[in-house]
Amino acid sequence: MKFLETIFGKRNTTTALIKKDDVVRDIAVRESESVRADACKYLELLSKLDGLIHPSVVGNNFLEMFKTIPEVFWPIDFIAKRISEAHFDLKRVKDDSIVWCNRLNIDKFLTQPNPVMTWREVVYQHFVYKLTTGNAFFRAAMSDAFSEDAVKCIYSSAYWELPANLVTVEPVKYSFGVPLFGVATKEELIKGYRLNMGAYSTLIIPHYQIWHDRDGLPEFEKTDTFLKANSRLLSVKKPIANLLAVYDARNVIYVKRGGLGFIVAQKHDDTGTLALDPDEKESLRKEMNRYGVGEGQSPFGVTDIPISFVRTNLSISELQPFDETLEDAIKIAGAYNIPAVLVPRKDQSTFSNQSTAEQSVYYATIIPSAKRFCEEITTFLGLEEKGYYLDCDFSDVACLQEGRKDGETVKTMEFERKLKQFNAGLCTLDDIRAVMHEDSKAATIPLFGKLKFEMTPEELDIVNQIINQTSKGESNGQYDNTSTAGNNEEPPVRNQGA
Repeated sequence: MKFLETIFGKRNTTTALIKKDDVVRDIAVRESESVRADACKYLELLSKLDGLIHPSVVGNNFLEMFKTIPEVFWPIDFIAKRISEAHFDLKRVKDDSIVWCNRLNIDKFLTQPNPVMTWREVVYQHFVYKLTTGNAFFRAAMSDAFSEDAVKCIYSSAYWELPANLVTVEPVKYSFGVPLFGVATKEELIKGYRLNMGAYSTLIIPHYQIWHDRDGLPEFEKTDTFLKANSRLLSVKKPIANLLAVYDARNVIYVKRGGLGFIVAQKHDDTGTLALDPDEKESLRKEMNRYGVGEGQSPFGVTDIPISFVRTNLSISELQPFDETLEDAIKIAGAYNIPAVLVPRKDQSTFSNQSTAEQSVYYATIIPSAKRFCEEITTFLGLEEKGYYLDCDFSDVACLQEGRKDGETVKTMEFERKLKQFNAGLCTLDDIRAVMHEDSKAATIPLFGKLKFEMTPEELDIVNQIINQTSKGESNGQYDNTSTAGNNEEPPVRNQGA
């Protein structure tokens, strides 16, 4: 027992159990062989106590958690679904115009990238893998006859999102290890990518056919996770473990129910409390069977036996699992930069700042992630070499309309302020265009670079005519997108045939 006293005597129990191996080692050095034998004798007991004190934790199969735990599924689906629903367009580099027809098969790429999936499905799958596992592997399938320098947007016939949990990066093995952090090409570092799935396990996909999109820091030391990033869900494993414990507890209560309590006799005599005799117990059971809300049962139970009831179970409300699951859900959503006000709640409560919160998720997370996706896939496919690039647009998102309206209001106020400065001779028309972020093509017009008092009477007439025409158009609703009359007006006669 000296061993147990050494561990549990003066130190915190949890700390002692965590460091039990160190304690055993210290005792082995300081004590005799008999004490060391006693230590080994109690190791099995300590391992059992360790399981009781330390809560169970979840593993690293985050993809299965995404499929089965709603609090894990929601934030990942929230981001991935909204990115996949954006408008993706192929544009020209020289003038940013949309390419409606091309010879690069990009039209097919943006509709049906492979025989069994649509473009939106592939994008959704890409971000689910990336946000869940920390990695996404996008493959441009090509014939082995093409070299590494072949432009993928021309020679690739299908595009796939590989199951990230089944892909491993195969490093090039040298006697001294992988030549990282030095002068080496990708081909000298990565042998290829292995898809550990059935018959594909023996196939190594060439490195130039894979775009590895990471959501974190790459791993350099472990061979099985070489160059792969860890999932964000690692930081919230304890809240996920709490969720599983709550769901298990609720399931036990609903399914197994358990005993409700004990009936305790209140009969007394001179010696104390008396137990119920068998006939009294049987009478109570028959009475309880007649008591209830079912057919033929009475809502009242009557007995002449003095008894009391001791409750032994807890109700769902007393355990307060909904408060626990909400707190854990907020922590998991926070790992993906989603504010707490957007997390679904059991009472369907809403907040006045929900629209603003959703806008912040778009501006801080969804749009930057989608833009980066477009930039990376443009480089991977070699679109820039052909004068094109992939872009995405979120202009039709409802929650962003309010923010865009506020921006247009601010822009109008800024224009009116600069126009007053121009009329006062404090700035030029070029200064107004610069503040409004307009195209600089008009900078070559000498009139736009003059202050108002530097202009000739003829130039002043031209400028005043433009300003008056603009003011007249605004007052008639011609330039107001919210005016029905302005949207239905025919263009002025002077613009016809232009």
